[in-house]
Amino acid sequence: MRDELLGGEPVRQQRLNRGLVLLAFLVVFLSAPFSSAQEKKALRVLFVSLSWHNQLPVRAAMAKGYFREQGITIEPIFIRGGPAAMAALVSGDVDFASVGGAQAPIRSRARGLDIYIIGSISNHVNYTVLGSKNAKTVEELRGKIIGVTGAGAFSDFAIRVFLKRNNIDPDKDVVLRPIGGTTVRAVALEKGLIAAAPFSSDDAIRLLNRGYPLIVNLNEALRIPQSILVTRGEVLEKYPETTKRFLKALILGIRLVKTNKKEAIQLGYENGLKGEPEIVTQSYDLFNPGYTSDLSIAMDGIQLMLDEDIASGLVDKKMTLDRVISDRILKQAQQELRKEGRLKP
Repeated sequence: MRDELLGGEPVRQQRLNRGLVLLAFLVVFLSAPFSSAQEKKALRVLFVSLSWHNQLPVRAAMAKGYFREQGITIEPIFIRGGPAAMAALVSGDVDFASVGGAQAPIRSRARGLDIYIIGSISNHVNYTVLGSKNAKTVEELRGKIIGVTGAGAFSDFAIRVFLKRNNIDPDKDVVLRPIGGTTVRAVALEKGLIAAAPFSSDDAIRLLNRGYPLIVNLNEALRIPQSILVTRGEVLEKYPETTKRFLKALILGIRLVKTNKKEAIQLGYENGLKGEPEIVTQSYDLFNPGYTSDLSIAMDGIQLMLDEDIASGLVDKKMTLDRVISDRILKQAQQELRKEGRLKP
């Protein structure tokens, strides 16, 4: 009766409208903290190598508090080998991974797994090619045996590309022989069983100091990403803010490593990395040129690896880069750092 005296239906409608407005306000107000609560704070990050080159950017970022500044914590996890790393990532045991080369993520994605490349710590091959006492230049490798980790491994692929670019046919002009790990390759080189082989920076320094000749530092000469950042599409969808903060902190870490040798090495030691100071200092000079400045991905280098897998029949010829690379959040991280004045345009 009172509603009728005050105008009936219009008054009830006004009250309903006010209630809807209040409800909408509460939804907006409460959804922000709820959404924030869905973002992860503690991250498990997998590495397939304990080398200084692979570990230093994230260790420096941890020591400087860049991750803490972004409201996240990092637990580094070590698992040897790309396939094992992909399995750990797909299972959800880890949130992000740094793997050697794009082959594992490309092939995983081609099989329908929820794997994406989101950044690159290094856009160059992280190997240094050393020769024997009788092979000191690229040209002197003709007709000789070059040791690689294994057939189809990243080292095999990288050496093939390098030889082709120097007008040497890897299938006719040399013999690429699968040898195995670093120790075996070093012994084979010492005994004259091979004329050359690729080595990581610290192992290369030890051999250089023993008089073995440097043929080429691929950290400068071969633009093919080797230290690749990957994650699941589920992480990108559910935790975009976490992903962005992780990438921002890592960009700051890698920029520190590129520009401040003394502090970077000191931070590495303070955050658990080990090694002989003289070897670490010298190897830094070999691997540092290969680092990216902001985790940007060398698309041309990834395309080379994809083309090789297509030619080998390992992935379907319809496979394209946009199916395996997702750098949208990386670009957001870069843009925010530029606005903050912490990353040069």
